[in-house]
Amino acid sequence: MTGQRPFCRIAAGVALAVAALVPGVAAATPAQPSTITLTVTENQQPRSVVLQCDPTGGNHPQAAAACAELHAVDGNFQALDRVRPQGKSGGCTKDNRQVKASAVGEWRGRQISHQYSVSNPCMLHQRTGVVFEF
Repeated sequence: MTGQRPFCRIAAGVALAVAALVPGVAAATPAQPSTITLTVTENQQPRSVVLQCDPTGGNHPQAAAACAELHAVDGNFQALDRVRPQGKSGGCTKDNRQVKASAVGEWRGRQISHQYSVSNPCMLHQRTGVVFEF
């Protein structure tokens, strides 16, 4: 039985070492690049930009801030809606310009497609932050 104790200690030490290394390996792995085409249509006139995250790029004027907001919800636009209050004007006027917005592309290897239809640009900002501000 005394011969088994050193083996148990070695096995426990190896298990601890592996457990300590696994999070480090996962953290060192770079995220997959994400590319999303964002479109806003107001008064039947669409405008689009491309947002790239991991690394940040594209022609979105606030790419770093937009990527940060999407990172906070792991690219889930429905969760982005839930992070922000809905149904409250919060300083928005009640003008009705029927703004439509869409996001189509890939977020970290996963295909995404999301659409919004809101009363005006202020309401879009309330729901999505800087993501659709261009």
